[in-house]
Amino acid sequence: MRKCQNCNHENPDNAAFCENCGIKFIDNLKKCPQCQTVNTSESRFCENCGYDFQSATPKDTGNEEQLQQSNRSNAVHDLAEQQVPTSAADVTSTMANGSDNAISSAQERPQVQHAIDGKEKSQSGSEPESSQGKLSSALDGASMMTGGTPDKQRVSRLPKWVRLVSGLVIILLIGVGAYFVYGHPSASSKAPSTPAVTNKERSNVATKESGTSSSGEKRKSVNFNVTEIKKDIGVTVGAIGGTNSVYVSPVNSEQSVVVNKGSQRSASSIKIYIMVTAYAMAKEGVFNLNDTHTLTNDEKVGGTGVIQNMRAGTELSYREIIEYMIDDSDNTGANIMIDKLGGFQLINNKIKSMGATDTKLRRKMLDTKALDNGRDNTTSARDMGTTLKMIYNHHLVSREADDEMLAILRKNQNRTKLPNQLPSTATVYNKTGEYADYGVQNDAEIVRNSQGAFVAVVLSEDGEKTDQLAAMNKLGLMLYQNILA
Repeated sequence: MRKCQNCNHENPDNAAFCENCGIKFIDNLKKCPQCQTVNTSESRFCENCGYDFQSATPKDTGNEEQLQQSNRSNAVHDLAEQQVPTSAADVTSTMANGSDNAISSAQERPQVQHAIDGKEKSQSGSEPESSQGKLSSALDGASMMTGGTPDKQRVSRLPKWVRLVSGLVIILLIGVGAYFVYGHPSASSKAPSTPAVTNKERSNVATKESGTSSSGEKRKSVNFNVTEIKKDIGVTVGAIGGTNSVYVSPVNSEQSVVVNKGSQRSASSIKIYIMVTAYAMAKEGVFNLNDTHTLTNDEKVGGTGVIQNMRAGTELSYREIIEYMIDDSDNTGANIMIDKLGGFQLINNKIKSMGATDTKLRRKMLDTKALDNGRDNTTSARDMGTTLKMIYNHHLVSREADDEMLAILRKNQNRTKLPNQLPSTATVYNKTGEYADYGVQNDAEIVRNSQGAFVAVVLSEDGEKTDQLAAMNKLGLMLYQNILA
């Protein structure tokens, strides 16, 4: 058997190359007793450390170490030039051509070390032998790992499983490298861009109530002393003549105080339900708030509102008509919306579906004949109060629709009743109703400040206007001071 001088693998006596590492066997080799480097038999001096085989005294160790370090550096440089492929395609090409240039790490280390010690300087792995090239030829196995092209005989002698594993390792390394290069975008590319807000978008935001207007109060606790609130009601609205109903409740609580649960004349307060029906039908896709209506003289009615003063042929969107109906309590606008939405029955069905069981739309605005026949619009303080709470908490139609309705209620022009004496720091959303012929004075409001928000509704019928307004002014302030101060 012939033992390989590189990896100690035992080979047949007639083998020219090691079956394990592929190194070429050279006869008449001798090993340096000082550094153990294999040299050709005709060499007088060791190729690695300079040891003189004909002398028993080794050379100066200082010079020897410098020479050895230089030789190692040169060999590493040469190996690096041979080993680094120019691209991933080079690696793939090498694999495709059957150049199995990687072997297991246990085999790799001794070959590389041997090549360094032996000053391997071959660029292609197939350089012809010279007087000092015999050792390089013997160490050609190292060049198989450095991108050189081994001859077919040596490749064929590598075990098949070694070539297979080597190929898989190379593919894995390429994949991992590609992942780290392309799979981790920079922090700047991950940061979401903030789109610019156009002037139009700013305008739209400004006309709507922020969705946080109610969510903030849900985390706050307002002072809701039921005994004190009942006392406030008793000394104000409860002390005047006529039929009076009151509802008071925080927007974020099921607590409430209700005085007189029955229904009363709604007057213009019913217009809140006409608005809600329009937004509900718009959400369902059966009505478009942006469609336009052309005003006719036959539609105009008296009482409150400004549409009656517009010329016939004026075009208004239904969204604009609703705003006039709430902010100016426009009677003509309310009648236009009743017709457009499908009449009393359809609107009443929507009102009922909201849970407002005491509320009925039975006539148009200023329809005196209906009044003479005993048909009037009615609601209750509880219906009005719970409806306002649902709008404020975005539980009625949708967040967007409820915010738009809040924005409309906030622009209401009549603040002569419940909010009349409130400080400027209070935000008010309200809708009033009045019909002097029947002694009706109504107000339904949401009041908000930094402490929270609450709903208050007063329906007063068959009373004296001065007494009613004074009682509402006083009650509005007392509730604000007890609940939000």
